[in-house]
Amino acid sequence: MARIEDFTEVKGFNHAEDQMIERKKLGRVLEAGRNAPSPGKRQTLEFVVVEDDGVRENISKLLGDKRVSNAPTSVVVLSDPERMGRIMDNPLEACYAEVSGAAQNMRVMASSEGLCSNMVTSFNSRKMGKIIDAPDRKRPLGVVSFAYSDDPVESVDRFGMNKMCFYDRYGSQLDSVFDEWSWSGLRDEKSKYKRILTRLKDKFEHMMPKRL
Repeated sequence: MARIEDFTEVKGFNHAEDQMIERKKLGRVLEAGRNAPSPGKRQTLEFVVVEDDGVRENISKLLGDKRVSNAPTSVVVLSDPERMGRIMDNPLEACYAEVSGAAQNMRVMASSEGLCSNMVTSFNSRKMGKIIDAPDRKRPLGVVSFAYSDDPVESVDRFGMNKMCFYDRYGSQLDSVFDEWSWSGLRDEKSKYKRILTRLKDKFEHMMPKRL
């Protein structure tokens, strides 16, 4: 059974409409994926855009997710572990990182274009490769489905930034960005403000001779 990753930063969907994704809009989504970071700058990514009903149905059965067959467009994201392995000790891990970055870029762009999307990973890549006629050395590692939908997945509540963001060291945290500028580590903050004032003083003294 495939693992479904519904990123809540973007819009997943429960129900897909029949409307096809416009070519220019899909092109911008793919371009966002192409520009994702690549481990070692190997750029092993390739995309197979799937719109054929039969192919989408076969992919849907392999993944165990009917949303793939219901969505008008899915993109299979492939990587090349052999090429990645020329410079990486853990090529498959690096390939997954590259595919995940590209998929998330595509999902964020799709959301900005008014599309919903879902991502599926951890499937049988060999069987997926046969469905899309991929060469043996190419590994399909992710499938992202895109659709217009009137039934998007509701986002879950996220931890507030003041609960998960620290400054300089773990635990040095701003209690509330919007309510008041109070810090838990006052001693650390005094040191920080002292460094800031010192830099401003040095900058001012450096500029003064030029002004005079």
